[in-house]
Amino acid sequence: MSAMYNDIKIEFNLNELVAIRAGVLKLEMTEDDIDEVAIDARIRVTWDTLYGMIDDLILEYMDEPNPKKPEYGTRTIETIEITMEKEKKAREKEFKKNFDMITLDGGSWQIEVPMRKK
Repeated sequence: MSAMYNDIKIEFNLNELVAIRAGVLKLEMTEDDIDEVAIDARIRVTWDTLYGMIDDLILEYMDEPNPKKPEYGTRTIETIEITMEKEKKAREKEFKKNFDMITLDGGSWQIEVPMRKK
């Protein structure tokens, strides 16, 4: 008699995973080296990244924002306008600190031009 399960399971061999990843890293390891790393991995590997990815998938599926991740591209143009206004005021302040506006008069014309302060 066999049981039927609807759960999805993932199973992997730590020794095989270490050997494959060592190859990707272009490192040669002996079987003993692979065993040592696999034993250490069994104790030290955490599932934080996997948990985070599953959380992301759940939130995405449920159409909920992830409070731990910034939402790029959702800032309004208002923020840019405010930043530009601050920069403009800073430039004007710097200009007034270094220049005076004077009027040149040519008889039939007048023009205001900046003159550097001494």
